[in-house]
Amino acid sequence: MMPHIGPSPTALGLIWQDTSVVVLYLVAMLAIGIWFKWRETHGNTEEYLLGNRGMPWWLVGIAYLMTLLSTNSLVAVPGEAFNHGLALALRYFLAPFVGIAIFYLFIRFFFRSRVFTPFTYLEERFDRRVRALGSIFYVVIRLFYLALVLYSSALVLKGVASWPLEQSILIIGIIGLIYVYLGGAKALIWADFVQYGLLVLGLVFIVWTCITRVDGGAAGIVRYALDHGRGFEAMQDPWFFKVDAFVRLNLWLMLFVTVSDRLFYASSDQLAVQRLLSTSSYKAAERSYWFSQILTLPTLLILWFIGLAIFAFYGQNPVDGVKLGGDTALFRFVTTELPPFIPGLFIAACLGLIMSTLDAGFHSLATVLVKDVYKVFIRPDADEHRQVWLSRRLILFIGLFAMLIALFMAMTSSAIAGSFVETQVFWISFQGLLAMVFLIGVTSCRVTAGDILRAFVISSLVTLLTIWLYIQSRATDQPMSFLFVSIPGEISLLVFGYLPALWRKRLPPEKTAGLTLFTLNGTPR
Repeated sequence: MMPHIGPSPTALGLIWQDTSVVVLYLVAMLAIGIWFKWRETHGNTEEYLLGNRGMPWWLVGIAYLMTLLSTNSLVAVPGEAFNHGLALALRYFLAPFVGIAIFYLFIRFFFRSRVFTPFTYLEERFDRRVRALGSIFYVVIRLFYLALVLYSSALVLKGVASWPLEQSILIIGIIGLIYVYLGGAKALIWADFVQYGLLVLGLVFIVWTCITRVDGGAAGIVRYALDHGRGFEAMQDPWFFKVDAFVRLNLWLMLFVTVSDRLFYASSDQLAVQRLLSTSSYKAAERSYWFSQILTLPTLLILWFIGLAIFAFYGQNPVDGVKLGGDTALFRFVTTELPPFIPGLFIAACLGLIMSTLDAGFHSLATVLVKDVYKVFIRPDADEHRQVWLSRRLILFIGLFAMLIALFMAMTSSAIAGSFVETQVFWISFQGLLAMVFLIGVTSCRVTAGDILRAFVISSLVTLLTIWLYIQSRATDQPMSFLFVSIPGEISLLVFGYLPALWRKRLPPEKTAGLTLFTLNGTPR
C-alpha cells in the first residue's frame, strides 16, 4: 500500500467526454453515502463501523482487495515492467500465497470475542500499556501515510488529467469524507464494489487496445518485451541470490519484506482487519480472504502485462522528441490512444483506488481512537450513541488533517514536499514493528508486556538509525536498497522480544488461554 512517488509527466488533459465520466463517478460516490444515510440508523458502533458484522463474504473480499491495491499497483506496477522488466513481479505474485498462510496465524484470535480492532488482543495477551502503545503508534504512522497517499495520488492525477495538485487533494478528500461520514461501513464496502467494476472495465479496455495496436497481438507483446530486456534478466545476476543490502532487487530481501507486509496486514493493520471483522463469522472472513487473494492474482497479471504492452507499443511507435518512462508512457497512452470516455473511465478507476485506501483509512483510524483510546482510557462508560457521534467527528478531523498536510506538501513545491515524500520509508519501516509484536504474542507463552516494551524501544532506535543510513546512502553511487530499511529493526524486535523467553518459565495458563497458537481451545466459528 505504499503510495507511488515518481516524476510528474507532461500533463495531457482530458476532453469533455472523459470529464463527464469522472463527474458521474464522483456523483455516484456521493449518492452511495446519501443512500445509506437514508436507509441506516447508525444507532450503534457495530452498524456504523462494522456494518452490523453482516456484510456478504464475497463483497468483503472485493473491498479487502481494493483497500490494499491502491494507486501504487495501478501505476507503479506497469511502470516497473516498462522500466525494469518482470523481476519484481516475483514479490507481487508470492504475496497472495504468503498472505493465505499468515491469515491463519492471527485472524482467528480476533473472532474469539467480538472485538472492533486487533489491538484488543494486545491487552488480553499482554496488558493495557502494550494496547495503548500499539493503537496510538498505529494511528500516528497511518495518519501521515494517508497524507502521503493523498499527495502522491494528486501527482498522478496532475499527470494524466492536468488537474492542479490542490484541486485533486480537495476533491478526493472532501467527497470521500462525505460518503464515509454519511454512510459508514456499508457505504464504504459497496463503494469499493462499484470501484472494482470500474477498475476491471478500465484495465480490459487498455489491454484490448494494446493487443490490437501491437504487431503480433498478445504474443507479439511478450516476444518484443523479452527480446528487449524486459523479462527476468535481473534474476540472472549472481547478486540476486545473495544477501546484500545494496542490491536494488534481491531475492531474500523481497521474501523478507513480502512476509513482513503480510504479517502487518493480517495482524495490526486496521484498514485490512476491519474489512474482515465486518463479516458474520470467522468462516465468512476466511472465505472473504481467499476470494480476495484469488482476485488479486489475475489483477496483478493484467497490470504487469499492461506495462509490457505499453513498452512494446511505444517501442514500435516511438514519439518524436519525447523520452518516455514507465509512468509517462502509461499516461500518454491513456490520454492519446484510447477512444473517448475510456480515459475518463481510467481516471475514475484511479480515483476509486485512491478513495478506497483513504476512506478505509479515515474509518479505521476513527475506530481505533474510539475503541482503543477513548473507550478504554478516557470514557469507559461511554454509551453507543456517544461513540457513534465521536466516530463521525473523528472521521472529519482525520480526513481534514490528512488533507491539510497534503495541501502543505503541494504548496511548498518540490523542495520541501520532496523531503516529506522521502519520509514514506519512515512510516513504512515502522509498521513492521507492530507486526512483530503480534507475532511474538501468538507464538510465545513466556514473553511478557515488559519484554515487549523494552524490545520495542530498542527496535525503534535501530529503525531510526537504519533510516538515517539509508538517506545518507542515497547521495552515494551505491545506495541502500529500499527493501532493506525495515529489516534490522524488525529482526532486533524479534531477538530482544524472544530473548527473555529463553530463561523464563511459561506464564500461568490463565494468562495465555486461547491467546497463543499453543493454547487454543478450538477454532472460532
